[in-house]
Formats: sequence, structure tokens, C-alpha cells
Amino acid sequence: MVGTPDGGTESPFRWSLRRLAQNIADVVMGGLRHVEGNIVPVCICGAIMFPVYWLVWKYLFPQPYENLPLRLVGSGLCLLLAVKDWWPTAMRRYLPVIWLGMILYALPFFFTFMLLQNNTSDIWLMSTLSALFLMVLLLDWISLIVCFFIGSLLAWRLHLLVSPGVTGLNLYVEFIPVLLFAVIAGTVFNYKAAGLRQAQERARLDIGSLIAKEIQSPLFSIRTNAVSLSKFLPALIRSYAPAVKETAEAFTQPQLAALERVPTRIDDAVEQISSVLEILLMQNDQAAGDTGASRSLSITRCVDDAIGRLPLKNELDRSRLIFHRENDFRVGRSPALISHLLTGVIEASFNLIYDRTGGELVIELGQTGRWNYVRLKDSSVGLRPPPAAKLPRFGIMGGDKEFSNRPDLAFAKLVLERIGGSVTHNVEFSRTTDVVLWFPQPGA
Repeated sequence: MVGTPDGGTESPFRWSLRRLAQNIADVVMGGLRHVEGNIVPVCICGAIMFPVYWLVWKYLFPQPYENLPLRLVGSGLCLLLAVKDWWPTAMRRYLPVIWLGMILYALPFFFTFMLLQNNTSDIWLMSTLSALFLMVLLLDWISLIVCFFIGSLLAWRLHLLVSPGVTGLNLYVEFIPVLLFAVIAGTVFNYKAAGLRQAQERARLDIGSLIAKEIQSPLFSIRTNAVSLSKFLPALIRSYAPAVKETAEAFTQPQLAALERVPTRIDDAVEQISSVLEILLMQNDQAAGDTGASRSLSITRCVDDAIGRLPLKNELDRSRLIFHRENDFRVGRSPALISHLLTGVIEASFNLIYDRTGGELVIELGQTGRWNYVRLKDSSVGLRPPPAAKLPRFGIMGGDKEFSNRPDLAFAKLVLERIGGSVTHNVEFSRTTDVVLWFPQPGA
């Protein structure tokens, strides 16, 4: 049996299937991120070309078969993706599915069907090869194989339904080796390109980690010197203060007070820099060294700092964040890092309810057993939250244990697991969201 993140076990076969599915999802999402910047121009071009080439093949260079409704459906799918930046928040999570569905319809299905309906004419054979070449540029290697075979099979089936007496299918078989060669070559190209992108990303992370580790040593020295200043500077200032009035060149009292606050300012700056270094190391799955920057701080102050960083447009938006300050507790692991973590989680949770009329995000603090927690609850549905004693204990709820749809929670999980905590994410009725960040109590 293999251990799971929530403390349970599962069979090696199920674990292998889960890891395989996760690796496939990573490849597909990596391919989508690679072309996401080109989705809009490609879709605008497709929306225009579908009807334009109907005019070309219908009137300018007439072909045996044309189908305007199929072209209009493809143009509509392209237009839908062309306006993806204006989609509602709930719809944006389905971008990968809609993108792959559009590619499957507009390229392998449409061009294979038109090739068969036109008895594998030279014009449509070249058009199909051009569509396959475009798929190689737009898709990762897994999506390329799946979309090509599913789209081609659907086109075959539709061709047999609407034109059972046409012999285009027999002629198409002769071109299968050519098409398979293009698919295999494109798969190898995309596989190598994906490996190169991963290597480059890993190299950037390694450089960031190297810089972070190199900075940690002088940062610790700065913190040590700041501690020495905070210990001896006040006594020096107090002994110097009586002489202030004896000479005109002496420091004034405000200047002395500002000088006395220098160690604290250095300490705050070191803590901020240490948090940035810790983020760099955690993104590369490495443990951060001790820079001496960690200190205990109220979680209420961390939440206030996180809310203050949010890009809220007006006070009305800010009023939709309800923060209950009871049951405060302290965190001792890089409070600036915890504030950064909370900022991402609160912003993402708030964006999920932003379009809902009257929706509010309730932030609660509490303790249960040996855990402290910060809970973010969407109150727009009007359900009363359960009491603290009934909150789910340490673990991860739901099927998305790696939070592939919530990068903010994935980062929170990474940080909290380093200190013995975790993240709970529960969705009720597919509408209300309940996120709980768990912190171990001191000495637990």
C-alpha cells in the first residue's frame, strides 16, 4: 500500500494510475500555457477563414462538396475562444477543455470529413496536411495524438452516415501512412520541445535557488549586526543625550530617536528579504536555511497585512470581506511569508464570488484540538457555517488533492506542510467554497 497526503493508503495500481493522470494533465496544461498568448489571434484568424474559404471553394475554385453550416460552427467556436478574456470567472476554468474541443473540431474532424466528402482531392489533401502542421504548432504531443485520432474517427463515422456510397474512405486509406508520418514527426518534435521547456524552467528555478542561498549568509550577518545595534545603541544614545544642548553640532532629540529605530528597521527589511528567499527555495522544493529572520507574530496582523495588499477597487468591495478577529493565535515561521500566502488565497477566494450579488467572504480564526486554523467561507449561499468543533480535521477534502485548479492553494499547501500544517478545500453544492488553512499549535 502507498501512503496518501491525507494520511490514508491506496493500492500501488491506483497510485500509479493517479500519478499517470497527473503527469498527463501536467503535459496538457504545460502545452496550453505555452500557446495561451497566441490563442486569441489564432482564433480570430480561424473565425474569419472558415467563411472566407467557403466563398473560395464555392465560387472562385468550385469543389465537389462544401458545407457552410459546419464552417459556421467552427467559426463560432473560434469566436468563443477569441473573447476568452471576457468570460465569467466560473467559465475560465474550462478553458483547456474548450480549447482542445475547438481544435479537435476545427482541424482533424473538419478537414478529414471534407477530404473524404471531396473524394480525397489534391486540394483537400494539402489542406488536411496544413491543418495537421498547425496542430503540431498548437498542441502538446499527447493532445496531438488524441485529437488527431478522435477527430479522424468521428469524421470517418459521419462520412459513412451521410455518404455511404462515396468511395473517399478507400482512397483515404492510401494516405494514412503519410498522415501518420506527420503525426509521429510532430509528436517527437513536441516531446523534445516540452522537455527543453522543462529543462529551461528547471534551470531558472535552480538559478533562483542558488542566488537565494548565496544571499542567506550575508543576510544572517546583517541580522546579527542589527541585534548588536539594538543591544548597545540605546545605551549609547542615552549616554549621549545629556550633551545634546552643550553644542550646536549635536544631534537633536528627533534625530536620536530616529537613530534608535534603525535596528528595528534593519530587522524588518531582513525579514522581508528572507521571506522572498524562502519563496524562491520553496518553489524549487528546497528547504530554506535559518537566516534568523523568523519571529512570532499575530495571525490577525498577517491577515490585515494580506487584506491591505489586495487590489480592491473601492470601499464597497472591501466591505465584502468580513474578518472575525476572535481566537487570535501566533505564527512563528516567517510571518511575511505567511502574509504573502494569505494574500494569494484571499484574493483567489474573493475573485470566485466577486460576480455574485451580495456575496461575502468571511474570514474566521480558531483552534480545534492541536490545530490553529484560518477559515475562508463564501457566505453568498446563505448557509450557516458549522461550529468549530465540527470542522474537518487535518487532511485534504475533495478529489483535487494537488489543487491543480487553485495555484494559490497549491502554494499554501507547500508552505504549510513544511511547518506541519495542511490545507482543506471543500466545495458545497458546487457553489459555496470553504477553505481552511491549518497551523500546528506550538509544541504540538
